[in-house]
Amino acid sequence: MKFNLRRAFGGLAFRVAALLALALLPIGMIAVYQTDKIEVELARRDEAALLALTAEAASAEERLIRAAFGSLSAFAAAFPQVKAIPNACDKIFADFVAANPQFSFAGYVSRDGIVSCGSAGKGTDFSAYRTYIEMLADPKPQSVVNMQAPISKTSVITMSNPIMTTGAFDGYVTISLPHSQIGQGIELLSPLRPLELITFNELGEVLSAEGGLEAVTSHLPQFTPLRSLAGGRPKAFSGFDGLGKPRVFAVVPVLENNVYAIGSWSPAEVGGTSALPSLVFPALMWLTSFAVAYLAVHRLAIKHIRRLGGDIEQFERTGYFSPAKSTFGMPAEMRDIDISWHRLAETVVSDRTKLQDVIRDKTVLLQEVHHRVKNNLQLISSIISLKTRAASTAEAKLALKGVQARVMSMATVHRALYETTTESRVRADELLRGIVRSILEVGATTSLPIAVQQFYDPVTLYPDQAVPLSLLASEALTNALKYSGHALGNPPSLAIRLALGDNSTAFFEVENSKGIKLISADQSEGTGLGSALIAAFAEQIGGTIQIIDEPDRYWLRLDFPIVNFQPAPVDAFIMPAD
Repeated sequence: MKFNLRRAFGGLAFRVAALLALALLPIGMIAVYQTDKIEVELARRDEAALLALTAEAASAEERLIRAAFGSLSAFAAAFPQVKAIPNACDKIFADFVAANPQFSFAGYVSRDGIVSCGSAGKGTDFSAYRTYIEMLADPKPQSVVNMQAPISKTSVITMSNPIMTTGAFDGYVTISLPHSQIGQGIELLSPLRPLELITFNELGEVLSAEGGLEAVTSHLPQFTPLRSLAGGRPKAFSGFDGLGKPRVFAVVPVLENNVYAIGSWSPAEVGGTSALPSLVFPALMWLTSFAVAYLAVHRLAIKHIRRLGGDIEQFERTGYFSPAKSTFGMPAEMRDIDISWHRLAETVVSDRTKLQDVIRDKTVLLQEVHHRVKNNLQLISSIISLKTRAASTAEAKLALKGVQARVMSMATVHRALYETTTESRVRADELLRGIVRSILEVGATTSLPIAVQQFYDPVTLYPDQAVPLSLLASEALTNALKYSGHALGNPPSLAIRLALGDNSTAFFEVENSKGIKLISADQSEGTGLGSALIAAFAEQIGGTIQIIDEPDRYWLRLDFPIVNFQPAPVDAFIMPAD
């Protein structure tokens, strides 16, 4: 079945579903608002939980880093005294690393960038390293990442503290913390909460990452520099990571103004807020209610209405209807309509059958009437023919032939009426063919052949126009034969035409040649009765007559409208006086 857009969106099912959806729209908007509030609250809870978990997970690293910076402060305070004792400097740093195996190196770097003493690597030159350069420019405690430490031979976090002598920079003490020692504080938490922990310094440089420094950018906030997160109180926020996925972040200070930790997790991984917008679920519920309403109305009403409409259309097209089907599952109102429709259809069929019987009887009776009238007129024509043969004068014979022609014209009309299949209508073209044939047979008074041309369009008329047209044609043809002639050397000619015009009109034409008359002058002398009859018949049919009378031809044309049947009054036709 071809999809009809107007029927689909203008039908009852769509309208009822649309009204129901409109009624549910405020509830849906409230649901959207409530869902949004819940998601905001869940996001806040996620942020608070992540902030606490990040602080808890960073506590182990915080202890290590704080211990390192505490030791550096102690070394920096005691170093002037230690430096004066021979071989004491190396022993202090070696003992410190031995007692604290989480650190890989501890030592002193002199002002010229050389390791003067330490747990290992004595004499190593650090003058080209960034820590030494920054210490010369701005001596202060700092922490940096060294991916390949020259002494520890691994990736470490180097924490340094300057040593000042009489206000001047005299070198710095440093401790290295390998990355392998970082991240152990959240091993027990990770199975429950997939936390990604990263530490960074006040410059925004990443110091450590639980998953390794190679993939660290995928767990950092997108378009948010780490340096902007340094400083201030602990904070939590939602955003997107480097891969563009939604993520919750929390930042806590590990060492005030120096080292910070940022933890993150995906809300979907911990059962937090949904990655779908808050509008999706209410919208799905709203669309579901719309679909349920549409299908319910379609099943309860539209399906039965369409079946009823199909039965009515079939009845209109064929005149027959299907028997009543099972009404199981049909609503009571639709069942009542279906029952009433079948009762109405049965009544219409019964009445139509009775009416067809009446029409059939009327048609048979009317055809019988026309048949009997035709037989009586033919009998009258036969009597007139006998009288014509018995007439002693030519004038009498000519007058009787004229009467016979008129009688045969009316008989032809009645024969056409009982032979027609159009029920009280007659084909004027077929009627005129019969009349012309009869007139030519009865009215031929000369042996000279006449060239007859006939042109007919299919024109259907009711009797109140067919009868006067046939009588007018009979008079016109009789006059044409009576006054026809021919030029010397040319045969006489007669042309008859019936054609359709514009706007339900038609015209009838008769044209005959003139010249040497076919019959004697006394026989062709007329009384004017034929012309008077033609005018009367034209008035009765509602037409107009045009005549052209020239030396070589006579042309008569009747233009008339084709009208519906209207019973003519009793005095519709009055025979003109002779």
